[in-house]
Amino acid sequence: MATQARPPLASFTDWVWATDPAASQHLPLLERAAELLAGQGDASVDRRRSLAAKLEAWRCRHLDERFGGLAPEDRRLADALDLAANELAGGDPRPPRAAHEAIHDTSHDPGPIAEAKAALDSDVELDEVARRARRLTDERFRAPGSPDGSARRRMLLYAPLYLSSYCTNYCAYCGFRHPNRIERRHLSVEEALHEGEILRSRGFRHILLVAGDDPRWTTPEYYAAIIRALVARGIAPGIEIAPQSTDAYAELVAAGACGITLYQETYHEELYALYHPQGTKASFHWRLEGIERAAEASMGRLGLGVLLGLADPQEDLLALMRHALYLRGRFPDRRLAFSLPRIYKAPEGFQPPYRIDDETFVRFYCALRIAFPDAELVLSTREPAPLRNRLARICITQMSAGSRTVPGGYEAAPTDRPCGQQFPVSDHRSPAEVATWLQEAGIEPVWEIPQPREVR
Repeated sequence: MATQARPPLASFTDWVWATDPAASQHLPLLERAAELLAGQGDASVDRRRSLAAKLEAWRCRHLDERFGGLAPEDRRLADALDLAANELAGGDPRPPRAAHEAIHDTSHDPGPIAEAKAALDSDVELDEVARRARRLTDERFRAPGSPDGSARRRMLLYAPLYLSSYCTNYCAYCGFRHPNRIERRHLSVEEALHEGEILRSRGFRHILLVAGDDPRWTTPEYYAAIIRALVARGIAPGIEIAPQSTDAYAELVAAGACGITLYQETYHEELYALYHPQGTKASFHWRLEGIERAAEASMGRLGLGVLLGLADPQEDLLALMRHALYLRGRFPDRRLAFSLPRIYKAPEGFQPPYRIDDETFVRFYCALRIAFPDAELVLSTREPAPLRNRLARICITQMSAGSRTVPGGYEAAPTDRPCGQQFPVSDHRSPAEVATWLQEAGIEPVWEIPQPREVR
């Protein structure tokens, strides 16, 4: 991976004064970073990392504020802040982050994108596309211990564990959005572990930690405490939480987090701004680069996705693939995963502008399998059981079961609570019922996530 020389930070002083309304706040950061990088002054590792996190956040705000009008000097500053933050944090030399450029580069789509486009062509029979996707899935995801000639493959089962429904964001489509008058709850570490024990008793050894975005409640220290305790109980926790700084992700990796799931929701920037008018999630670039920050912190598994229905679904899917190819190029030793949730029920007053029918939905997942034969394809209980069964036979390799989408939901009555959930569940089968169906369909249910490969 080719690196790039970092421009001198002092060379941006005049530009920041002339163009940045918050120059009086940002220039001291620039000066302090320049001093430390020049070997002047002394700072602890923690202070260097704290300064790196501030440069990281400034950079994303800088990009968001200049949406649609990024001058060459703006780009140079963004790259300089990125490289300076990485250097301050002690990261390995690398080129500047370029996810934004990657998702918009349609001038030369590589082979996987071309194959996906062919699979998405409505003139190609879906049955033909599905047969190819199933063949690839059967070849790449054999059940542990299956002989080479066996057609039996595996399905990793997992459950989401909702930790908090408090959220400061105004996402138009989400049940947790801040203005919604819903019953909210935040689990203590002890309460979260109690929920984890319930899931463990049902067979799960892989749990996805999910929470709304409210920094007063959900701190990196809070997540790390839960992750450490779950790991000690033989559970592999993944995270689906608000984007963190690189340093915070490193703390969660050190605690034992095995993977991240972070949906961009939509890659269409104008619509993204429309759907996320307030809150920390309003920053398109902070979210876009969150999964890259996690990878730089040595997160082993990278889960991407879009919320189908917010923008042109095929354009979002292709942007998702370009993002994934970019990440694979930078982090070839990581496992990729994809999920394509659909909106079934949204807060009053919001109607998704695009509808994705079942046949298109199946074709999208098949196209992902064809483009990324080794990636995990994930399907949640948002979807009804018949459709989940159909996709499980074709290309899905990981699915949730018996899910609850409210904090404390596993201790509550088995039916979904009507108030306070993030989204409604459509497949109400128990984990045991899902596992039995998989076995009868010739698919081996697997409860333990494969050990992540060692990453650098």
